[in-house]
Amino acid sequence: MQGLMPHRRFRTRGKGPSETGACFFLFLILGILIANAGCAKIAEPRAPEIRIPKAATDLAVRQVSDHIVLSVSKPEANTNGSTPVILGRIEVYRLTENPTVSQTGSAELQFLQPANRILSLDAPKLAEILVDNRYIFQDRFPPPPSEMFSHAYRYAVLFVNKKNQSAGLSNQAAITPVPIPPPPGGIALRGTQGSIQIQWAVPAENMDGSVPPRNAGYNIYRTEDPKKFPVSPLNANPVTSTAFEDTNFRFETTYYYAITTVGSLHQPYPESLPSPPVSISTKDVFPPEPPADFSALIQGNAIVLLWEPSPSADVAGYRLYRREKGTSERRAIQPELVRGLSFRDTGMEPDKQYEYEIQAVDAYGNASPPLKADSEQR
Repeated sequence: MQGLMPHRRFRTRGKGPSETGACFFLFLILGILIANAGCAKIAEPRAPEIRIPKAATDLAVRQVSDHIVLSVSKPEANTNGSTPVILGRIEVYRLTENPTVSQTGSAELQFLQPANRILSLDAPKLAEILVDNRYIFQDRFPPPPSEMFSHAYRYAVLFVNKKNQSAGLSNQAAITPVPIPPPPGGIALRGTQGSIQIQWAVPAENMDGSVPPRNAGYNIYRTEDPKKFPVSPLNANPVTSTAFEDTNFRFETTYYYAITTVGSLHQPYPESLPSPPVSISTKDVFPPEPPADFSALIQGNAIVLLWEPSPSADVAGYRLYRREKGTSERRAIQPELVRGLSFRDTGMEPDKQYEYEIQAVDAYGNASPPLKADSEQR
């Protein structure tokens, strides 16, 4: 007989308390999620918001020397009224036309088919050409310049978002360039008490060598920083002479002036490039006018000095002097300027006669010619 097989013991391995708790917690969470899933409301699907910048309506063009300057306002809203507007790029189109035929704006498709895209300005470039909330850029023509002046041109721009979407063309702006003179030369500046006087020479010919020159006027630009001139000139309208007076200035300041030639008085003015800047440092070396009716009246042990004001607008005060009669030396009555129109002098010696002088003095220490008065008994 075979012997009995030895009895083998098998151990059942149970789960510890920590594992049991973790499983219970997991089943509890799953139960809650399943229960809530039956009660949850599914939101209606929403179409993504489309943000397309509004088409420009104020594109403007003008001739500067031998190129065309275009400007257009930065878009402030999208077609759905939302903000902000995020531009991907601006595309610029140019249509070449016959200058002898009267042209009017055409429909978008009729414009785009024959037009050429001459510029595509991306977002980094747009940040560089933004001035006073307007994008300003140039259309430069290849030489010779006579080719530019033989045609008329019509421009339009597209605002395009980053998804390559656009609301359509801007307004169309037309221009017929003409040959105009270069900027004037021989610029001379002279400072006076009330103005900076500017003079210049008339250009002899147009930029293409043709004569007579188209001198319709001039624009004068001024700045305190020669690297940055303002967009607008000092003059409200083109100056038709070869001289200009700038009366709105400050002393102890350096100003830089540049002048352009205006080729026509029809808006927008065709304008030359600016002349090289010419500078002047203003110094007040101009004495004010003296006061009037200066008198010295004896009142007891004092002498009262009276006068009428100087007619000069820049007077800071008056300086008074006393001189004993028969001597040449005069002495200031007090070191400070007198601000009013009278002064009581109590510093003289008895039994002596005196002469008085007065000068008007401005803020820069310039003094008027002296006005004299003898002491008189009132």
